Amino acid sequence: MWGIEADTSSTLLAYVNPYFKYSDFVVNKNFNVRSPDAQRFLHDWCMILQDSSLVHIVKRRKCIIDEFKKFAETQKYVEFPVREENFDSLFAEFLTHSQRDAMKGGLTGFHPKDPCRVMFMGVALRGSFKKSIGAWKMQDIYLEWTRLMQQYDEVAPKSVGKAILVSDQFVTMATQVEAIMSTAYSIWLACVLVVLVVVFCTGSLQMAVLILINLMFIVVFVIAWMAYLGLEFGGVEAVALTVLIGMSCDYCLHLSDTILATTSISMCIRVRSAIKHLGPTIVSAAGTSLLASIPTAAFTKILILNNFGTIMCLSIISGVLFGMLFFCPMCVLFGPRYVGTSWMQNVSLSLFSSPVHFCSAAAFFAFLGTSVLSVEAGVWLQNNVLHAGVLAFACIFSPLFVGIGVKPIRAFREKAVALRT
Repeated sequence: MWGIEADTSSTLLAYVNPYFKYSDFVVNKNFNVRSPDAQRFLHDWCMILQDSSLVHIVKRRKCIIDEFKKFAETQKYVEFPVREENFDSLFAEFLTHSQRDAMKGGLTGFHPKDPCRVMFMGVALRGSFKKSIGAWKMQDIYLEWTRLMQQYDEVAPKSVGKAILVSDQFVTMATQVEAIMSTAYSIWLACVLVVLVVVFCTGSLQMAVLILINLMFIVVFVIAWMAYLGLEFGGVEAVALTVLIGMSCDYCLHLSDTILATTSISMCIRVRSAIKHLGPTIVSAAGTSLLASIPTAAFTKILILNNFGTIMCLSIISGVLFGMLFFCPMCVLFGPRYVGTSWMQNVSLSLFSSPVHFCSAAAFFAFLGTSVLSVEAGVWLQNNVLHAGVLAFACIFSPLFVGIGVKPIRAFREKAVALRT
């Protein structure tokens, strides 16, 4: 479509149809199809689209300017492009001759106070893609279309301006991508809040990193099972996944607090003691929650409640299994090598025990805060997946490696308890 302006920062464009009112969208006031340059450019666009690999076919009689050109060539003493002073009368004759087919698909619009003034014009075509493809592949096709449009928008005359894409398939794609990204952001925000809570409760940044890693594995495990069971992803499933974070962190939080509070100098003994002390309690608490969720997952016929109950069962089971069988071994391998006898000492050891500890902690919190609070940073992370992955790995895992490989300075080391694996 030409003559209609759109917000280029969003892919979610309105589907324009001939029943929209003039005030329902913003028009390009410079658009003037009477201009010979505009007519020539629009006709060239139709020819470009017919030869493009992105186009399966230009729909019959749906390139308005091409149909108008064919009509003009049948008139005596008329050449295309039509002179500006003759355009209105000839275009009115064209509409009468075509029985106003040019207006039936929303491809031509007129000013409500000036019926002879064309406000926008478009071309309808069938894309070369299948409607059944996924949202991410559809997004790649959308980006190919935008690159093609930008290439010719740069040489478009001022009387035409920039084009916009109008497709219900692109609207569906944008909605699905936005839903997925919003859910991912909600899950990540919940994980970041859990990290802050763990640091506040235990004082150990390394334990917080291990719990964050454990939560990400649980989320991936549950999503994989959702895909295996064929659960459709919707708003309720997104809420359930966010609730999953809050439920799953409880088990690890209690275990980590007990591990840090035990008096043994062996990390293995601390972990074993924590499992022996809290294992029955965790399993019992998870069992009661699981028994409450099973009837909803197994016997409820309402699909939304059934899916919610299924995800709750998966989250409870995965939370206990990963907490006992993954988080605890991770604590033995990558847990703190020095722990304090109080919360304040744990905080000091995690953040200030050496300049390297401070830098790694600053990088960790800076990455978490930027990824959550900065929109520009979020867009950059989405568009640069490889660089974002390397940066995330370095910032998130640096407190673990520093805690294992770098000893605190003497003033902190004398007050701390040195642990052996």
